[in-house]
Amino acid sequence: MTLKSQIRNLVLPVLLLLLSSCVDSINNLSKESYMADGFSSAALTRDGVAITPTVAGSGTAQEALTIGTLLDAAMIGKSSSTGSLLTESQVGQEIRKDSSLAALWKQMEPHISAHSIRGMTAARIFGKRLGVRYLFETQIQMAEIAGGAEQVRVYARIYDIRQDRIVWEGVGEGRGYEKIVFPSTPATFNVVARVAVRGLVDRLYGH
Repeated sequence: MTLKSQIRNLVLPVLLLLLSSCVDSINNLSKESYMADGFSSAALTRDGVAITPTVAGSGTAQEALTIGTLLDAAMIGKSSSTGSLLTESQVGQEIRKDSSLAALWKQMEPHISAHSIRGMTAARIFGKRLGVRYLFETQIQMAEIAGGAEQVRVYARIYDIRQDRIVWEGVGEGRGYEKIVFPSTPATFNVVARVAVRGLVDRLYGH
């Protein structure tokens, strides 16, 4: 084989690799970590669920609002009955206009984390005032450039006010780039957050 043909055989694969690298690459790393016996996503429609405001955690207040907006849209898309779902936007409005709910939320918010199960008494009363059995609680665990890529991780849990226990936990996580050819470009928070939230809700509904 001549040197010219060797170079040609080497250049073609490299060009193909570079072209394929120009497209965005966002990995969905979402997972379900716990589901209680007897619980299923169908129960959310049957008994009602309220999405509480996303806790900023490692993110910013604006990033928490973005997660909430994405979560509302994803849950509405999965819900067979919108009457059984109180979106984060609706719950936020109730908190702002009801001082009792606001006081309960103040007790709950610091404990919405994978590392805390306190504040449940307030959560139980909070759910009753909203007229739902389940509270869907979320916290941003990560929102940063990690290893050169944007990474967003959202911890979520569902609290059952009748059983006074957490019945589901999961993580919505996305990580990736707008383009991965050198020099690589991290994807924006919004793009990766959309993948993370969609992955989280898909896990909840068993897809």
